Amino acid sequence: MELPGHPAGWTSKEREAVADAIGGICRREGYFFVHHHGVPAGLVTEVYAEMRRFYQLPVEEKSKYDATEESQFLGYRGLGRERSRTHSGAEACEQYRIGNVTDDLAMPDSVDFYHQHFPKSLELFGHLTQLGNGILAACALDLGLDEDFFTGNLGAPLHRLGLNFYGASHLTRVGSTVNYAMSPHVDLSLLTIIDQDEPGLDVRDPDGTWLQVPVVEGALFVFLADYVQRWSNGLHRAAPHRVSAVCRDRMSIQYKHRPDYGVVIAPLDTLIGPGDLPKYGPLDTGSDYVAVLRSILSR
Repeated sequence: MELPGHPAGWTSKEREAVADAIGGICRREGYFFVHHHGVPAGLVTEVYAEMRRFYQLPVEEKSKYDATEESQFLGYRGLGRERSRTHSGAEACEQYRIGNVTDDLAMPDSVDFYHQHFPKSLELFGHLTQLGNGILAACALDLGLDEDFFTGNLGAPLHRLGLNFYGASHLTRVGSTVNYAMSPHVDLSLLTIIDQDEPGLDVRDPDGTWLQVPVVEGALFVFLADYVQRWSNGLHRAAPHRVSAVCRDRMSIQYKHRPDYGVVIAPLDTLIGPGDLPKYGPLDTGSDYVAVLRSILSR
């Protein structure tokens, strides 16, 4: 969809129009392309250059930035490090995480240490945070909530930017027995914003059909995730997605808009119809989220 300039500058009429458009999509599909998103031209290209330089480093150098619970999972997840939640093997992907941390967990010795290779990525992170806030405002308005409902309930947000590399040989190297590089799943976040330099991302439509997401010049792909679906009691749809096997090297930028550590998300009473029951139980974005990461990350 087309966004009328930057979210921070929307008029009330533009906000209403965006809310109507995004709300309809979120109730049906839960995914869409965004144009005129406010990210400066060329910044995404510079981020890919940073990623390329990092992933060309020797494994020994990349492993200095190993993502662990002690780093609050910032840093590098080597090939095969992440276990699949749907099959017995590993995901055929190298990953890197930058972003916010929380005082509720042990702090890494230096957050800057994990960010030092990615100054342009941090710049992009700021732009995507603003875009995510604008999209959430539209979701809230569509649901009949105050415009700042979601952002007002995030606390000190733990937004993260994933910098992912899917090598053409990665499936073979991890001994995968499936034909996809990242297993089907729904993100544990509010929403996810994606850019990819090659096709590979698939999204599942409401009928259960897997659709390939094309690379669209100048556009970003957005899909809703677990937390908005849970808060809205399913009125807004989280989009299952996966990454297919790739025949040539592929990189993707994956921004996740996430609440503070320890926010408990459950269906809102105001969004549960008369006589209906909550479709989802409560989820703690602290302990429950960390438990998932512990379960999928091998040491």
